[in-house]
Amino acid sequence: MKKGFKRMTAMMLISSLVLVATACGSNDATEGTDEAKATSKIKFMHMYDKNSSQPSHQAELIEQFKAANPDVTFDEEIQSHDNYETKIKTLAAANELPDVFLVKPSMVSTFVENGLLLPLNDQLDKNTAWKEGFNEGVLDPYTIDGKTYGIQMTGGPTHVIYYNKELIANAGFSEFPKTWTEFETLINKLVEQKITPIALGNKGKWVANSSYMSTLGDRFTGTEWFTSLIDNKGAKFTDPEFVQALGALKNLVTIGAFNKDMNSIDNNQQRTLYYNGKAAMFIEGNWAVTAIETSAPKEIIENTAVAVFPAIEGAKGDQNSVSGGGGWAYAVNTNIDPAKLDNIQKLIQSVTDSEAAKLMLKYGDIPSSKVENIEGIELTPISKDLLKLLETTKYSPIYDTRLSPALTEAMNTILQEMMIDKYTPEQAAEVLQKEYDNEMK
Repeated sequence: MKKGFKRMTAMMLISSLVLVATACGSNDATEGTDEAKATSKIKFMHMYDKNSSQPSHQAELIEQFKAANPDVTFDEEIQSHDNYETKIKTLAAANELPDVFLVKPSMVSTFVENGLLLPLNDQLDKNTAWKEGFNEGVLDPYTIDGKTYGIQMTGGPTHVIYYNKELIANAGFSEFPKTWTEFETLINKLVEQKITPIALGNKGKWVANSSYMSTLGDRFTGTEWFTSLIDNKGAKFTDPEFVQALGALKNLVTIGAFNKDMNSIDNNQQRTLYYNGKAAMFIEGNWAVTAIETSAPKEIIENTAVAVFPAIEGAKGDQNSVSGGGGWAYAVNTNIDPAKLDNIQKLIQSVTDSEAAKLMLKYGDIPSSKVENIEGIELTPISKDLLKLLETTKYSPIYDTRLSPALTEAMNTILQEMMIDKYTPEQAAEVLQKEYDNEMK
């Protein structure tokens, strides 16, 4: 990357000399002004097309910013969602990143190591309300050694328990269990009543990892363990706390928490079991709210409430943590012209703060920033309940967005096989560790 920076510096110097020569040889003052405006344009690459058939809150918010700030000009490039990651990685490799762009958590450490990202702490500090308005833990995937390199606009949880209040009450629980022991007792009661406790569709393999293990793992290990793992600083899948988390998931299978065909149906089919009243719960991310409200029978919608895994007695991690956040975030080129930073700060704030969050909610998305007076916003009851629930939780890493694609696929497969008794939790941990060691060589 150092050679790349030298080439960039040389090109910038040549360009500057050309501009100076042109200005000196011209009697037209307007030409110099036009050149100055061109160099002050913010180069902005994103994936939010205002003319798309599926408009987004970010496209609307960007257009609102432009209308409110006509003096801020952009050199804007809009990529499709499918092409964006490849494009941004290509530009990063060539050291040709725009001023403002989007990054995923899995990109951050590599980009930082190569000196491509500007820490945004100073920009956040300019507005305390903005800085303190984010949900707890939401910026952690973009923070290294106390420096924040990305500011996320949305990022809901991948773990939400959607449950039927009537079926839970019939099993003797007037409210959702507060402890893991009570949770297992509820499952046993439902099994006795011949109700499937939790509908699970893990055919695609990702549900058990993203919606179950990411939260269970953090509850047992604490987030520091996962940070150590991805940084290759000593944590192992064979550590006792992680094995305990695997054991907790395996025990749910043992006590009959899931449908027998859990690895043969997908997440859409797991919802159908719930909609038909054959299952008391299903576990998925925040995106399932819309599915329930548009596809479930009226009586199921009215009986649906939300929860997260209850506190696990004796576990090491934060017991209010749920896997979440970790989507795309706005980032800034480390070589940015300092004169552009004030406008860039205003732009990023305007599309991520609590005011922007209100629009995100109306689009059915979960914002990264907190929203006051939710009651005043037209939302469905389930959406409101979920937002209130998230006020009491903390986001923890989503394993399948932070681990490498190869290791994620290995983990997905191993979890699926453990749940059909191919591995014990201890054996599953050993196989995972071998995959991890091979990757780190």
